[in-house]
Amino acid sequence: MIRNRFVAGALAFASGFAFAALPALAASADYRFELVGKPQLSGQKDIVQVRLIHVADGKPMADAVIFESKADMGPEGMATMSAPVKALAPKDGTYSFEVEPGMAGTWALHLAAKVQGESETVRGTITAALVK
Repeated sequence: MIRNRFVAGALAFASGFAFAALPALAASADYRFELVGKPQLSGQKDIVQVRLIHVADGKPMADAVIFESKADMGPEGMATMSAPVKALAPKDGTYSFEVEPGMAGTWALHLAAKVQGESETVRGTITAALVK
C-alpha cells in the first residue's frame, strides 16, 4: 500500500517536470486584427489599414505574413457580394489593403496570416465602412 502511493507520487512528480519542459505554444486566438483609423478613399478604391496585435502584451506583430485577404458585404446581409482586394506593402506593423467596393456600406475584410514561430494560421475579420 505504501509502495503504491510512493510510486504514484513519483510518477505524478515526474510527469509535472515533463509538462513543464514542453514549450508553451501560442494559439491563433492569441492574436487579433484591429482596424487602424478610418479607411481612406484613393480614387475609386478604399485604403484599409490594419494591425495584427498579440493579445497578451498588446504589441503589434510587424513580421507577420498576410497571405489571404477577401472582402464581402456579409455585415449588410450580402455575403455573396465581394470586392477585389490588393495587399500593399506593410509599414511599421501596419498592413494596408486596397479594396474596390462595388457599393458603399459596411464591408468585412477576412484575413489570414502566418506569424513567425507559430504553427497555426491566424485568421480574423474586421468590418469597415467603405465608400464607392
